[in-house]
Parts: sequence; structure tokens; C-alpha cells
Amino acid sequence: MKKLYVFSYGLYPEQITLETLAAMRECGEVYSHCLDAATARQFLRYAPGLKLTAGLDRRATAEAAVRGLAAHDTVGFLTYGNPLFLNQTAAELMAGARRRGALVKVFSAVSSFDALVNLFNLNEYADGSLRVADTATLIYAPVFTPGTDTLFFVPDVLNLPANAALRKKFVSAAKKAYPPSAPAYLADCASISSRKATVLKGKISALPALLSKLNERHTLYIPAVRGR
Repeated sequence: MKKLYVFSYGLYPEQITLETLAAMRECGEVYSHCLDAATARQFLRYAPGLKLTAGLDRRATAEAAVRGLAAHDTVGFLTYGNPLFLNQTAAELMAGARRRGALVKVFSAVSSFDALVNLFNLNEYADGSLRVADTATLIYAPVFTPGTDTLFFVPDVLNLPANAALRKKFVSAAKKAYPPSAPAYLADCASISSRKATVLKGKISALPALLSKLNERHTLYIPAVRGR
């Protein structure tokens, strides 16, 4: 039976698991959308059939990996972080493989969520819960819960030129929900790009200035307003 393996190196190569390395060795080809030629060299020992798709869009990447099943019994897709956390490319590839009758197996990996729990010491929560928000979806109808610690993933969508009006709506809703002095943080976890985590601190009153510093790796963290 044809098989598709979806796995990840975590946030940087040293976090790759023994389970994933063993799975990579089974693959006739491994496709990756998140590596360039330089970073790919770290994986060639385990996946000599590594194919880079960084120049392709989501659909083309998925189609390329699925086509690999015609020539190989097992094909791998190498991504970063949690393989299925806000990863539309992986979802599209898995659907395509299943349409071809292939068995799909996903391997767990270290994610930015894991790193953020440690970075902000999220061992206890203000109201017993932690909120995880997808900014790409939330941007259309912003909802804030100031009594709950909240991680806003992919906040860089707020800075897309086409989202200028939605960004203003997001900022306005945040300022209505939180007091001006409430803290907000941009976290850039240690990754293949930089092994040192960085955190930028701001306030809700100056949220636009903080958001102007966003890059595609940042997560926006707004802790709960205690005693609210």
C-alpha cells in the first residue's frame, strides 16, 4: 500500500525525533516547503531524495508530493513545528494522498506552542484556561477575552496591505476590551532562523506600534487582566 508520511523537524533540526528520522529513511522521496538549499543539507543524510518546493504555492506543493507516490511506495512531507497546526499545505497534501488511496501517517513534533508555554511560563492560567486564536480567521470578527491568557498565532496577517481596514478594526476591538496599560508581547521563538528567542513588550495603548514590528514568525501574547 502506498504511504504518505507527514513529519517535522520541530522548530530547528536538533529537535527532530528518532521516530521521524526512522520514517524519513523509509521514504523514496521527501518534499519540503520550508527549507532552502543551505538548510536542506542538514537532512540529506537521512533523506537523500529530498525535494525542495519553497518556490511553489500550497496547491502546487501538495500536487508535487502526491505525484511522488506514482514512483515510490512511501513519500514524506517535511514541515516545521506541529505538522498539523495551522498548516494548510499539509492538510491539502493529506487529502490528495487519501484520494489516491494512500495511507497517511502524521508524526508528532515540537511546536511553537510548546516553546511559548515555556517562554511565558504558562503553567497556570487566570481563569483555568488558555485561549489559542488564529488571527487569520479572527481578523474578520475580532473577539477578545480579557479574563483569559491568549496566544494569537499568525498575527502577521494584520500587516498585509489588503488587511489595513481589518487591522484598524482589530486594534479598536482590543483597546475596547483591555485597559490602556495592559501588556502585550510579540514572541519570536527559537527556530531554524535564530536559535535565540526574542520577546518584544508593549501596551494595548500602543498596540499599533508593537504590531508594526511583526514578522512572520511572531506570536502575539496578551495575558489576562488579573482581577477583572
